[in-house]
Amino acid sequence: MTQYGERRRAQRVDARLRLQLYLDGAEGERGGAAELETINISTSGVYFRSERYIAPMTKLSLGLELAVPGGDSPDTDLALVQCEGIVVRTEPEQEQAGGEYDVAVFFTWFEAEGQAILADHINLLIAGA
Repeated sequence: MTQYGERRRAQRVDARLRLQLYLDGAEGERGGAAELETINISTSGVYFRSERYIAPMTKLSLGLELAVPGGDSPDTDLALVQCEGIVVRTEPEQEQAGGEYDVAVFFTWFEAEGQAILADHINLLIAGA
């Protein structure tokens, strides 16, 4: 491994998942949700494309639509898991007129059971690959 080798501890999986990005309104009140799609995901973070520039170190509230094994049923159910994260990278690094941005977020909080649901979902994706 070189000096600049892979630093991620969690396995990243390509996944096109529905992502809700909650935008803050005036005085920190939660505004409407922007509907986006993930590029890839791991148990420690998510990577997505946005039409809006989001600066690094911005705290975000997110909702991830994840498949959950359906117990006795062979089908899977969907769960909207609420979580929070912080932007660790935005490319391009500066806001541009009419641009699209790739945004990397490190998860900092999950609702109860949320991280376990995410881990189960990632395992389903790996098994199906």
